[in-house]
Amino acid sequence: MPRNVKLPENCIKKYVSEARRSSKKRTYDQYQTVLLKITNDLRNNGFDPSPYHMDERIIQFLLDVIWKNKEVSTRRWNTYILSRYLKFYKNKTIEKMDLKWPQDMRPNVDWLEDDETALLLNSCKTTLEEVVIHLELCMGLRIAEVCKLRVKDVHFGRMPYIDILGKGKGDGKWRSVYFHEDSEELFLRWLVERSEIINSVKKCRPNWTEPEEFLIWTHYKNKPDAGPFSPTGHSIDRAVIHKVRERLGIQFTNHTLRRTFGRMLYHADVPVATISNMLGHDDIATTLLYIGVNMDDMSLAMGKLAIYQKSIKCNKLKKEVSQH
Repeated sequence: MPRNVKLPENCIKKYVSEARRSSKKRTYDQYQTVLLKITNDLRNNGFDPSPYHMDERIIQFLLDVIWKNKEVSTRRWNTYILSRYLKFYKNKTIEKMDLKWPQDMRPNVDWLEDDETALLLNSCKTTLEEVVIHLELCMGLRIAEVCKLRVKDVHFGRMPYIDILGKGKGDGKWRSVYFHEDSEELFLRWLVERSEIINSVKKCRPNWTEPEEFLIWTHYKNKPDAGPFSPTGHSIDRAVIHKVRERLGIQFTNHTLRRTFGRMLYHADVPVATISNMLGHDDIATTLLYIGVNMDDMSLAMGKLAIYQKSIKCNKLKKEVSQH
């Protein structure tokens, strides 16, 4: 147990280790990530992030400033986590505020907000972390597809692309996705690092067989050892996702990144049918669930409708004037 429980970070550690010890690891990690992000946001804005000192003014600042542009579901979830944390330290401020929430129009899926995506893309990462996040966030691969991707599936050249073995009957369904503008440099850099890992292992184990997978994991104990990531386990989560989100204070999963990829294509006005093909979906209905429609989208749609209506009114007036 942390010695100085008055430090906000130690308060969080004490809370998750005692109050959340029976939770699933994902829930445990999520609580800790959200609370650490709140602590940093408050400290950076001149507030005391101690759970003993959070009052209505601080909670309102989080709602009105820090979480202002978040989805209703995200704001409610963050507030729920914070409320349970504060109550652990006998602080019932949020409970007494009796907060009311507007209707949330987003379907039950999650994606990163634009500022979170920018933070994730711009942050310092290891080459392995860069490649995994790039394949999911910038090329739309599922976690199993990332793990199964082989070196020979990555094609360089005039029109570079990767072959992806996705879901489907039998052994799965193949699809191809062209490189993102950052893919080639990143993939070449990873192949150099991958070769260095392989060479270091072979020095200790000359008969070791090199994995055909594009991504391999490595760890060093008494001697180097390496092998492919498991598409069914959590090895890639432990090696990449958990580390990155803990550093950045952003809560996301592998699938969050893939959904965000589809969502960004949608906001870039890419046709839904094309997005569906890139994601490897069997039908557009599945893709529509991925990209969702929220209040911001509907506001944008109404704006476009108003522009269209003005144009047809203008055209009608022009016709009337020309007839006279």
